[in-house]
Amino acid sequence: MIYRIKQKLRKIVPYNIILLTHKARAILAVVMYSSPKRKIRVIGVAGTKGKTTTTNMIAKVLEGGGHKVAMLSTANFQIGEEKWLNDKKLTSTTSFYLQKFLKKAVKAKCDYAIVEISSHGLVQFRHWGVKYKTVVLTNMMSDHLDYHKTYENYKNSHNALLTKDLENIIINYDDENLRSFLNFDGPKKYIFSLKGYKEIENVKLIKAGDIVSQKQGLNFSVKTDKGNMPVQLPLIGEFNIYNSLAATAVGLAENIKPLAIKKALESVKNIPGRLEKIQEGQDFEVIVDYAHSPDSLRNVYSAVKPIVQKRMIAVLGGTGDRDKTYRAKGGELADMYADVVIVTNEDPYSEDPEEIINQVVDGVNNKIFGETFFRISDRKEAIQKAINLAEKDDLVIITGKGAEQFMVCGEEKIPWDDREIVREALKNRIK
Repeated sequence: MIYRIKQKLRKIVPYNIILLTHKARAILAVVMYSSPKRKIRVIGVAGTKGKTTTTNMIAKVLEGGGHKVAMLSTANFQIGEEKWLNDKKLTSTTSFYLQKFLKKAVKAKCDYAIVEISSHGLVQFRHWGVKYKTVVLTNMMSDHLDYHKTYENYKNSHNALLTKDLENIIINYDDENLRSFLNFDGPKKYIFSLKGYKEIENVKLIKAGDIVSQKQGLNFSVKTDKGNMPVQLPLIGEFNIYNSLAATAVGLAENIKPLAIKKALESVKNIPGRLEKIQEGQDFEVIVDYAHSPDSLRNVYSAVKPIVQKRMIAVLGGTGDRDKTYRAKGGELADMYADVVIVTNEDPYSEDPEEIINQVVDGVNNKIFGETFFRISDRKEAIQKAINLAEKDDLVIITGKGAEQFMVCGEEKIPWDDREIVREALKNRIK
C-alpha cells in the first residue's frame, strides 16, 4: 500500500517539491545525529560499476595501514570488527541511516568511513552534510536513465561531490567521460590506468602493467611515484585490476605504505555476491554475482569464460521498475556467452514478473528450448535446475542478486539470498 501511494504521489507532485522534502529530511538527519562527519574522515566511492568491490578493497587497505574503519556498500556493512550484510536493499541508504551510521562509527572510534554512493542518493540529498575528504570515481557509463532521463543528468549528479572540503579526487583516466572532473580546482588529483599514459602535471598516476590472468587470479605490477609493486590478486576479471588501482590510489592519498597496500590487496579473497564462488564439495564451479545491467553482465561473462573447462550454464532474470532495454540485452549476452541459459524471476517490484521474463527471453535466439534453454519462473527451482544440469568441470554463473537479502515482489520483501539457495541446491543434489 505504501509503495503504491508513493508511486501515485510521484506522478502528481512536482519533482522539485519531492526533492525539497528529501533535502529537509537530510538536514533533519544531520541535526538529529549532531553532524558526526566532523570527527571522522569520510571517503566516497561513486561511478557506474565497481563501487562495491572498490569500497571493500579500500577498507582492507586502510586496515592494512593500521586504521579502524567503517564501511557502507551495496553488499555489506562494517563498523570496526562488526560486519554484516546490507539488509536495506539500497546502495545509498537514507540520510537518517547514513548519519546514524556515521555517529556509531565515531563512537566506535573509527578513523575512516568508506561510503558507496549512488547517483540516486546524490540527487535526493541523502549525502547532504557529509564532508567527503577523498572521492573515487570508478567509471561513468549510461546508467539509470529511467530515473535521470539523460546521460548528462546522470553524470552531472556527481558534481555534488565536488565541494570545498574535498582534499583528494581519484578517477579512472581510461574512462574519457571522467576526465572533466580533473578541472575542479582545490583537491589533489590522482588518476589510475591500464594504459600507457605519460605523467600529467600536478596529477599523480597509478597504472598497472605486466598483467597475467590465471584461473586462480591476476598477477600484475602497480607503478606509482613510489616505485613498482607486484601484486598477486586472488580475483579474476580485468575490472578488478581497476578496482585495485583505485584502492591503491586511496591508500597513497591517505599515506599508507606501499607494502601494506600490497598485502591488503592480496588478502581480498572474495566480496559478498561479487564473483563469489560457492563450494560444497562439488566437482564443478558455481559463481554468484550481482551483475544485472548489460555492461556488468558482459564484464562478468567475459571474466569467467576463460576459466570454463566444459560448459557454462547461466541463470539470469530482469529487474522490474528499471530500464526495460536491459532485459533483452541481458538475454542476448547470456545466449552469446553461455552454453545453457535459464531465464527466471529476479526482482519484479511492481511489474508482472512473467512479462519481465518474456522480455529477457526475447534476447535468447540461438538455444533449443528444453535442451540448452529453459524458462523457469520460480528462481529457487531455476537455480536447482542449473545445479542438477551441471556436470564435472562445468561452471554455473547466477547473476542479478549477488548477496542481496531480499527479493521484492510488489509490496512484499521476501527474505532471499542466492548464495544460500545455491548451497541448499548443492546439498539436495548430493542427497
